[in-house]
Amino acid sequence: MTITNAKSENTVRKRKKYNNLNGLFMSDLRSQLLPITNDCQILWDENKDLQGRFVNDLAELQRYQYCIAQLTNEGRRDQLETAQQAMMKAQKKASQLYQQLTDKRTALINKLNVGLQTVAQHQNRLISSRLYEWKNCQKLQQVGCSFENREQMLDEIQQDFELLADHSWQLRTFTSWLIDLLGRGPQLNDNVAQTFINSLNSVFENLTKLLCMLVSQSFVVAYQPDPVLKTQHKFMTEVRLLIGDRLGVKQQLVNANVTVTIIAEEEARQLSIGEIFVKDLKSVGNISNDYEKLTLDDKGHMSARFNNSKLTRIAHRKPPPKAFQAESKIAVQTATDQKYALLFHISMFQLGNLGNFDVWALSLPLMVTVHGSQDCDAQAVILWHRAFGSVNRETSIEEIKTVSWVDLSHILKRKFTLFTGCTRELNDNDIGYLAEKLLGIGNIDHKCITFQRFAKQNIRDDVNFSFWEWFFCIMQLIKQKLLRFWDEGWLIGFISKTDASQKMMNSPYSTFLLRFSDTVTGAVSIGFVCCEDDGTKIPFHLAPFSIKDLDQLSLASRIATCPQLSDIKYLFPDIDKEEMLKYFDSEERNKSESPTGGYIQSEIVMVAKTTGLQKRSVSSVLNSSTPSPMGGVTQKIDWSPGEVLQNNNSMDCSDELVTMMSQNQLDSYNIESLLGKGFHPQLPTQPLQTADLSFLGNNFTTNPNNQYQIYHNQSTSKGTPINVKMNQYEMNIGNNNIISRSPLTNNNGHLMNQQQGGGMQSYNCYSKTEYN
Repeated sequence: MTITNAKSENTVRKRKKYNNLNGLFMSDLRSQLLPITNDCQILWDENKDLQGRFVNDLAELQRYQYCIAQLTNEGRRDQLETAQQAMMKAQKKASQLYQQLTDKRTALINKLNVGLQTVAQHQNRLISSRLYEWKNCQKLQQVGCSFENREQMLDEIQQDFELLADHSWQLRTFTSWLIDLLGRGPQLNDNVAQTFINSLNSVFENLTKLLCMLVSQSFVVAYQPDPVLKTQHKFMTEVRLLIGDRLGVKQQLVNANVTVTIIAEEEARQLSIGEIFVKDLKSVGNISNDYEKLTLDDKGHMSARFNNSKLTRIAHRKPPPKAFQAESKIAVQTATDQKYALLFHISMFQLGNLGNFDVWALSLPLMVTVHGSQDCDAQAVILWHRAFGSVNRETSIEEIKTVSWVDLSHILKRKFTLFTGCTRELNDNDIGYLAEKLLGIGNIDHKCITFQRFAKQNIRDDVNFSFWEWFFCIMQLIKQKLLRFWDEGWLIGFISKTDASQKMMNSPYSTFLLRFSDTVTGAVSIGFVCCEDDGTKIPFHLAPFSIKDLDQLSLASRIATCPQLSDIKYLFPDIDKEEMLKYFDSEERNKSESPTGGYIQSEIVMVAKTTGLQKRSVSSVLNSSTPSPMGGVTQKIDWSPGEVLQNNNSMDCSDELVTMMSQNQLDSYNIESLLGKGFHPQLPTQPLQTADLSFLGNNFTTNPNNQYQIYHNQSTSKGTPINVKMNQYEMNIGNNNIISRSPLTNNNGHLMNQQQGGGMQSYNCYSKTEYN
């Protein structure tokens, strides 16, 4: 089996495994949430019906009471007894109905708690597992790791976001309706209704949190910009809102812009953990074409694509004076040590009656260069982060102390293929040679490597470049000049001068060999063997050729024109030289036929200076000082969230019932007197359940800054502050002031977005997310 076929089959197996897991997740999500939502619909209808019947029974009891009082005053004893018996029968019926109503309320509240917990579990799994995995694969893709099903995987994640948004909204709607129904219903001294309201307020609050969290986490960078940006060069990137058109987003897109700014990575990290806010950030550069509209395409993707944006200026931090550098023991950052991030920010938009959202997302950390000479250092930092850094900025590059050679070598293989565009990967011999260059000979698999050793320290005492610089320049050389040689296997490359000499001398016939220089970065050397009259083989290695050298005369032309190679027929080990050179004949012929402006073309010929060197003994050549690998070491309340349920979801009551419930003529004392002395309210036959959301951690229960904030955007009729008390928070709110980050109830336990004083109040939810 070929390597290509093996890779292809492995990719197919991974894709099938992912598709199976995703199918199970989707099936599990639908099979659990849909029955819960349907049950809530049925229980809601029953609650509404029972409460209407109970209010009608109370009205009937009130008429009996009035009638008995009148008969008593008139002294009509014959009819009084009949009326009293009828009232006792009606009281018994109303008491039983009240118990049924209490049980149905309990059943609906418990079902809503089950729905809340189910939504929270699936949402936690979706965000912290599946979306995190997608982001991590996206991060690794920038160092060459395969991520072929990127679009398919994100589309499937979007489907789950939309499904959760639909069901969360529906459950939140049922909760709101029941709170309103309880608030307008008859109130008894048993305080059962208030207990229900308190429990529902908790459900409503947590569903609101989950929805806000879902919206904030749904804003992702679908296509990351290049990890190294160059000033005055365009970059491409795309962001996407994974809730699609749910929650009434489409109606709000007319004025929704996505702006992009560049900020320092230190501030991006602080923003992601909630230490600072978006409004406190300062751009450290200028970007042209810095905003795009959110649009909804035929696939249901709500996205904004930046195709023509350009980084026109970057404000690098200036290094301290030399005197300070000499005295300070702290390492001074250079321009290529400074990291940045792109901040994508959506202008305020509204989602149903959740309020106005202010959502942002961050790109992965990136570097900025103003000159090509900075690419090598910048690429080293990016490689280290993409391979070993956290997607959620939990660890900085500086905190990644050491990595194993096994992990590093895997990334180097992927980076090599990605950067050069080659089809031939690094093999085990190549990796072994790289390991010796970096770590020396021995058991290297479990040796730890620091970034300093990898990219900062000189690879040997007698050279002035690091391992990464040596490796990066080789990748540049292959990409620009030797890609055909590498893909066809004509370039061994990663082999020492000593080993190359030994292999050529052990060959049964004269050969030459191509290898990368150990002492010159980004250069290739030709090694060959000359035979003396007595048959003794003498190895030679030409001074290495850099990219500039090969610009003047290609490697194929050097091989073809070198007199010392004319009699050598084979490229090591047994590749026919003439067959190899045929691949380059047409290329060279096209160059020779190009217009010359009336001049006669000259030709560069490579000649190896071997005169006087052939008398050296073989042992002196093999034992020469060959460098070794290691020399040293809204206001749209009536919005419906999709086709979760039929469109008969309504809390409409009859006009008569609404009038009776809103008159508030029956206080708790009057109600219990109507039900008679025999009425003893009982606790629900089923205890109230509470959703266990502890698995979400303290970040959800304490609601830190990096989740969302709720703002009040409507003044009171007299402009005076409203005292709002919720959980542990108690704040005054007036015009456009922050009131809280989670609670939505007032002192009486009523929802702030319900009818109070004839006006509807709304709130703005300002959500934040990292690129997460």
